[in-house]
Amino acid sequence: MRRGYLTVYLSLTLAVLLSLILTLVEGARINATRLSALCAADVGINSVLSEFNKELFEQYDLLFVDTTYCGGAGGIEAVRARLAHYLLQNLDESTPAFSRNLLKMKLVSADILEYALATDNNAEAVLRQVADYMDTTLKGVLISGIDDLTADMAGGGFEYDTEGRRSEVQAEIDSIGLPEYANENGEIEEIPLNNPADNVESIRNAGILGLVLDDTSSISRAKTELSAYLSHRSLISGYGISEEERSMGRRAGPLTYDEYLFNKCGYYKNPKEGSLLSYEIEYVIKGNDSDWDNLEAVCRTLSLWREGANFTYLCTDVSKIEEAEAMALSLAAVIMMPELAEPVKWAILLAWAYVEALQDVRILLDGDGVPVVKTADTWHTPITGLFHPKSVIHSYPGQEGAKYGEYLKTMLLITDFGGVLPRSLDIMEMDVRLTPGNGNFKMDYCMQSFLVDIVTGSGHGHNAEVIRRSGYYYA
Repeated sequence: MRRGYLTVYLSLTLAVLLSLILTLVEGARINATRLSALCAADVGINSVLSEFNKELFEQYDLLFVDTTYCGGAGGIEAVRARLAHYLLQNLDESTPAFSRNLLKMKLVSADILEYALATDNNAEAVLRQVADYMDTTLKGVLISGIDDLTADMAGGGFEYDTEGRRSEVQAEIDSIGLPEYANENGEIEEIPLNNPADNVESIRNAGILGLVLDDTSSISRAKTELSAYLSHRSLISGYGISEEERSMGRRAGPLTYDEYLFNKCGYYKNPKEGSLLSYEIEYVIKGNDSDWDNLEAVCRTLSLWREGANFTYLCTDVSKIEEAEAMALSLAAVIMMPELAEPVKWAILLAWAYVEALQDVRILLDGDGVPVVKTADTWHTPITGLFHPKSVIHSYPGQEGAKYGEYLKTMLLITDFGGVLPRSLDIMEMDVRLTPGNGNFKMDYCMQSFLVDIVTGSGHGHNAEVIRRSGYYYA
């Protein structure tokens, strides 16, 4: 009888123990399923993010997945397919049946719920990566060469409206009029004033590069079709940066972004190797389709700046005002119209400022400096040069003052950022497309981050779901 009691006791005990053991085994298998799903998800997500466009990273230190994968149709569906591919490679169904483990993991679904593209929300992802990159490389060093020159410009006369002033002076001269006489044929003609300012006006609308450079053969003639680039086409869009990502960093402001562009892009006398346009910063500022036109436009702006600054200086130099006044008086005396002396004096001063501005542009293009505010020692053009303005435009080596790059930085800073940003992305597309396999590269097909929903199954009927947001963050 005792043996019978023992058998019943063992049966009852073993039943409880077996239930406990099976429960522990099942719990371990469920946890193993979840862990395996997490590991496969991590490997799959990181594998997708590891396929960033190498050329974009090497040239601009930006991390984005090119969803065209070097020329494919592109789009988020291509990324989903890559994610599914990597998940399958890390689950049991990718291995031969005899080598599978007890979990028998399989992929049920892999969906991308949200994703952020480089161009979403005015290129927010680009600006955030630039901010993180600049923080990493500059280590808090002050951005140089911009603030001081910009501040000097405010008091240097750069914003003086010389065009408006010229119009006022010419209107005053025209209202007074010139004396008339009858020629040999009895026709009425005006007695010419022979104002040297008219000689200067005759060259004002000519190509400025031809005026300030003796030899323009070294100027790049590179040209492109702008309709193929970001700022001139319709863009695809994603969901934008998530609030979670926004909490991890900041956007680069115009000053930081402009400095980043100067670190990464080329400009006159400092071209970037392997670029489509040699004068990339000039393109970002002016947006024309050729290097020549962009450099021409930048030089015209420089001449306007320098003309305003030079005229402001002339108005403070008593001796130069007296020179202009003496010339105006002599011209008015010849035609016996003294009332013309005052407006002609101002016309001469404005023309004088412009010819000196052409000198300044030439000096800048030659690599020397031009001070924001001129002095008698840094003024180069004699008043007699107004009679033959082209012949007096010379280079003056060894000049002190801000150089071309510093003026260009200031010009970039005061250019509307709404134009700077898309044109800078044009430059990135231009340069990356020149590299092998990237002929159709587009910034709006570049993915910064995504939110994935991955569901895996197992041979024992338990599923595991992983929802995770991943992307590129410096922070």
